Amino acid sequence: MSAIAFTVLGYSLSWLELAGVLTGLAAVSLAAMGKVINFYIGLVNNVLYFIIFYQNQLYSMMLLQVVFFSLCCYGVYSWSKPNEQQEKLKISLLKVHWRIVIGIIIIVAGLLWARLVVYFSELFPENIETPACPNIDALLTMASIAGQALLTRKKLESWALWMMIDASSTVFYATLGLYFTAILYSVYFCIGTRAFFRWRKEYLLQTENRQQQIIC
Repeated sequence: MSAIAFTVLGYSLSWLELAGVLTGLAAVSLAAMGKVINFYIGLVNNVLYFIIFYQNQLYSMMLLQVVFFSLCCYGVYSWSKPNEQQEKLKISLLKVHWRIVIGIIIIVAGLLWARLVVYFSELFPENIETPACPNIDALLTMASIAGQALLTRKKLESWALWMMIDASSTVFYATLGLYFTAILYSVYFCIGTRAFFRWRKEYLLQTENRQQQIIC
């Protein structure tokens, strides 16, 4: 699974990481365009990165792929199922208090998860290697779960959160030597930024159309 695809500037890129990069780019690009197929490609990406993160002792991010796999399945259902008015899911905003609550949950859950991962690595040292950067790993894990969950409900805030995650992940993976994954997350950041403004424009258009319908 670690066969080298090619080497660039001294960095050997495995076929596994290359496949992860390509499916990741495809999934995020399609999500930005509001295409439900992004979740199907995301399922493949989750399996690939489960293996990659296991090989690099990033256990929180590894387990995150299991959650992502489930969220992708839900995303297909959520984006495809029409509501009572036979309308597909539309872009919407969170209420302010929910933004605060989600932020607190990410921090608290992230720190607790980091302690739990370290505890198990110490409890079973022969089976689980010491995790790399457990606090950062766990916080990115919880933020990513929140971002993906919000995306399945087409919340505009999902892209704002993903922009922060992608910027942090770019630096994080570069320090771990996963350079192509770091490049991937820098591209994710650009796609996420564009997606945020694209979704924001669509949301404002939806709001304007709804107001016109009320007036009529």
